[in-house]
Amino acid sequence: MMLTQLSLLATSAQETQTAQLLKQLRDIHQPEPVSWWPLAPGWWIIIGLVVLIAALFIIKAILKKRHYRYVRLAVKELKQLKQANEETRWLARSHNVMRRLSLCYVPEDKIGSMNQQEWQAFLQATSKQSLNNQTLSEQTINAFADLPYKPANYSETLDKDAILNEVTQWAEGLPEHAKQWLNQHQTRSNTKDTVKSTVKESSDV
Repeated sequence: MMLTQLSLLATSAQETQTAQLLKQLRDIHQPEPVSWWPLAPGWWIIIGLVVLIAALFIIKAILKKRHYRYVRLAVKELKQLKQANEETRWLARSHNVMRRLSLCYVPEDKIGSMNQQEWQAFLQATSKQSLNNQTLSEQTINAFADLPYKPANYSETLDKDAILNEVTQWAEGLPEHAKQWLNQHQTRSNTKDTVKSTVKESSDV
């Protein structure tokens, strides 16, 4: 009897102690979620590169649009000329557009000093798309030769639409072709200056 009571007391004490220990236990806490802010330094570098690339593309697009604005104006004028009912003045006016557009991409001293043959050579050089292909045909280039001295009705004998189409294509490609022409012209000029300088030095000796 005594043993039974002692056993019950021990069991009761153990349960009480277990209950107290359980009360001391804390609930399971999940770790706090990782915040996306502030960003890691690597993300700032990536964002900076993306912004820089986007800015460069925008600047390039703006500069390209400005660079070709004279072409757009010339093409617009040529289209209006093509739609106008002019049988005599359209050739001279289209030639005037070509001159004015050339002055936008080539220094005035180079265009202004050209004689008729040099101007025709310039048109041939800036109309080449490939070895055997060019925007301005020989017939079109010759049509502009000595234009002020040709009869007033000379343009009536030409294919207006075909020539204006060629001039429009020439105008659209002029910025790039004029740049190439300037590079070649500058190279030749530098070569001539070098030759002259060499000859002069030899003569001085």
